[in-house]
Amino acid sequence: MFHLKSVLAIVDFRHVQHYALPRAVELAHKFGLKITVISNIYETFFDFLTSENHNNEIKANAIRENRLRLKALVAEQNTNGLEIEVHSIWSPNLKDDLSRFINEQSYDLVLKTTRTHNVLKKLIFTPTDWHLLRDTKTNILFVQKPSHPEFSNIVGAININDDTEHNELNEKIIVATTSLAQAFHCKSNILNVFPWTMVQYEKFKHLFKEKDFFTIKKERHEQKAKMVVDHILKANSAKLNGKVIIAEGLEPEDTIPSIIKSTKADLLVMGTVGRSGLEAAVIGNTAEKILDDINCEVLAIK
Repeated sequence: MFHLKSVLAIVDFRHVQHYALPRAVELAHKFGLKITVISNIYETFFDFLTSENHNNEIKANAIRENRLRLKALVAEQNTNGLEIEVHSIWSPNLKDDLSRFINEQSYDLVLKTTRTHNVLKKLIFTPTDWHLLRDTKTNILFVQKPSHPEFSNIVGAININDDTEHNELNEKIIVATTSLAQAFHCKSNILNVFPWTMVQYEKFKHLFKEKDFFTIKKERHEQKAKMVVDHILKANSAKLNGKVIIAEGLEPEDTIPSIIKSTKADLLVMGTVGRSGLEAAVIGNTAEKILDDINCEVLAIK
């Protein structure tokens, strides 16, 4: 079961839409969880002021007004009297302070609103989004639409490499996918990308005379993927009401967005190892590369 007890919804008043909060309320009704809401305030002209007493007064007033605005938004969304805790923070460096706040707590899930570009029809991620992906330990749901209509098709993307890190992520992804599908009464599918083998055809064409080398390799990969999924489903008493999809491609970041589009999935559940610093800059994160071209909401599992 995808255990959810407490979630944090981030509200950014610099934007017009606030989809993370209503999605958090929706999840609270389905999983019986506690919601905390956080918003940031900072007045840029504050940097140019010199009077310490005057500065403290401006800061206190700004936080109070932001908190009142946040409470009004919460009251508007919280029509059934859920327990919702409200935090308003003063921060000139939202990325670092927000990550620090999240890592000091024990939330099961963080929800943050993203936006879609009208022309490209894909998610547009802000620097804060990338920062949270890399520097926090908590699962993050990037929300791009109101909570209604509910999810109709959830796809969990796994990597069947034989290392402990990916095996643990696969289990979390599959359990989250099936649990959310059960809660939303929608379809659940598991996606795995079969990597093409790069060979020089002319040099190795004799391999194709008697049997199709690529077909055999794909069949073996598909069998292994289904075996991994079946094992995890059985171990967690979970049910997959869709299918295991094997997609061919050189790189997951090139293949997954097209599969999401063709299946009309509205939620992608995927894992991220959360590289940060120089390692992230040099190697990059598959999750981040995929998010550049995705057209649905994303649950990043840590």
